[in-house]
Amino acid sequence: MKKLLLAAAVATAILMPVSAQETVKTLYTGEPVNVTWANTLTIPAEDFSDVSTGNYIYITFEKTTDVIEVKADGTWLPGSRLTFLGDNTTDFKLYLTEAGLNTARQHGIEICGADFTVKEVSVMNDGFVMPDGAIWGGYFWIENWNTLELFKTAFDSYAGQRYLNVNFSADKGDFTNYDINVMTAFDNPAALWANNDKADRKASRAVIDLEGINPAEALAGVNTLLIQMNPGEGNAPFNITSLTLSGTLSSISAPVAGENSLVDVYNMQGILIRKDVEAADATAALPAGIYIAGGKKIIVR
Repeated sequence: MKKLLLAAAVATAILMPVSAQETVKTLYTGEPVNVTWANTLTIPAEDFSDVSTGNYIYITFEKTTDVIEVKADGTWLPGSRLTFLGDNTTDFKLYLTEAGLNTARQHGIEICGADFTVKEVSVMNDGFVMPDGAIWGGYFWIENWNTLELFKTAFDSYAGQRYLNVNFSADKGDFTNYDINVMTAFDNPAALWANNDKADRKASRAVIDLEGINPAEALAGVNTLLIQMNPGEGNAPFNITSLTLSGTLSSISAPVAGENSLVDVYNMQGILIRKDVEAADATAALPAGIYIAGGKKIIVR
């Protein structure tokens, strides 16, 4: 496979963001580059040393036809998804998870696909906050049975977490009667991880229990995990904004009720969140996540 190794241009300094969006740095600009499966555009690892999680890789095109993939060391960058560009697509965004950024810093990235012409590659920041435990982040529009196809490398760092959370945009609304299928293949009951009956459908996220599912084994024969959703009749469209992993397959304590002891509450990074609070109210009103209170793990959903 022929590769075009292109040194990054000097980072572009922006003092004030325009429309809440700023250029962190320009990775490539110059003569448009025709990309095919045999001719990839490579950005070296050192160009990602000053990039942050939640920034996104932004690619603009002169011409597009079919599919684009972003790889690292010959395989899909963790946190990337299969994307069909079609004709006349103007741009492409890939928000960087922690795993994706670490991989880019180690190997660089390879922009490849069927046939398209790249005008410029940049790193941008629009204020998006990548959640803890995210294996994908960004904005994926759900209007009518849309399917997010997440490359299986998102699960390379899987460490036995109990739950896969499909998180939604804040303006989604309070309805929970949306449709969801999480699967490794269409029209195959054995490939189904969860559907309406198996998913815990909440207003802000759908929680998929991974007990009994080994992602490495389940994804061994395929390239992507399919998250298919439909808002449901009469409901407004919305964005999936992230996929996160939480909990562990070992037991997680529920909040302790009826105790009067005082406890300190820490997040999973060891930072003190609350001090000397009643055990029964230790995690009340805290955002969803895992906390340590009184020496016990507590999951907040």
